[in-house]
Amino acid sequence: MKIAFIVVAVICVIITVLLGLGYAFVCLILKREDNPPTPETGAESSELLEPTGKALWAYNIPKFAPFRELPFESTEIISSDGLRLHADYIRGAEGTDVTVIFCHGYKSCCVHDFAAMYEFYNGLGFNLVYPDMRAHGKSEGKYIGFGALDRFDIKLWCDKIAELFPDTSIFLHGMSMGAASAMQCADLELNPAVCGIIADCGFASANEVFRNLIGKVYHLPATPFVDIIELVSCTVAGYGFSDADSVKSMERSRLPLAYICGDCDRYVPLETAMRIYNACVQDKALLIAEGAGHAASFMCENEKYKKLIEGFINKHKKED
Repeated sequence: MKIAFIVVAVICVIITVLLGLGYAFVCLILKREDNPPTPETGAESSELLEPTGKALWAYNIPKFAPFRELPFESTEIISSDGLRLHADYIRGAEGTDVTVIFCHGYKSCCVHDFAAMYEFYNGLGFNLVYPDMRAHGKSEGKYIGFGALDRFDIKLWCDKIAELFPDTSIFLHGMSMGAASAMQCADLELNPAVCGIIADCGFASANEVFRNLIGKVYHLPATPFVDIIELVSCTVAGYGFSDADSVKSMERSRLPLAYICGDCDRYVPLETAMRIYNACVQDKALLIAEGAGHAASFMCENEKYKKLIEGFINKHKKED
């Protein structure tokens, strides 16, 4: 009897410790972090962004100040779970029939992910909309959605933008987590104005990302640690890591896809990129940027990137 009690007590202690570790990781990985350290503020670029991480920040940083000074207007929506979500936008040339909604990445912002593209997109004359994803920037939220929750927010943004710009063709341009979120909303009942998705280095699922990173960053076995973190996430953040999957969404998508990824991406390996692209059942275009790490394709293959986007939008926007 005494031995059984000791065994049960030890098991309870182990479970408590594991759940405590899981909660600590959820707070570290999923909890909102305003003003995270970046190379812009003097922090080192992550090794996972190499081989182009340092070069990417050197390329991007000069674009930030001019972007922040643009004459933005702002708008808001209320998410399905009651969060107030914020977006800035720039009106395009008079008579434009295209609007692009930009979805930024994990613990990032539209300034960091899309400032370098502004001159290109502005030159096309489009309306440009820059939401803060939930738990980022001026948008409310305690926990980052990692696509599983953000896909529903994007659906609402599409409705809002269709009201703001009637008779427009809406395209979603996502980066990393934003790209995954955009792809993962492709099998939802989206506003008819949505015409296509441009996904730059979007991952398949949070489950796949975390299993990849737990080993590379923390040198821990993915099982059982990711499973424990997911259990805690379901409890405190309201979603599991496999609740949304870009591959499955692409298999059911009604929208064309332009998929972009670097062949040296450590977050989204080329095998994952091709699995997502091959799963798409609609018209699709692909750019694999040679030598590019995560989120560096626009810098590394600038002309090919711009040509792909312009051709994709012209091909799939609504006819007048």
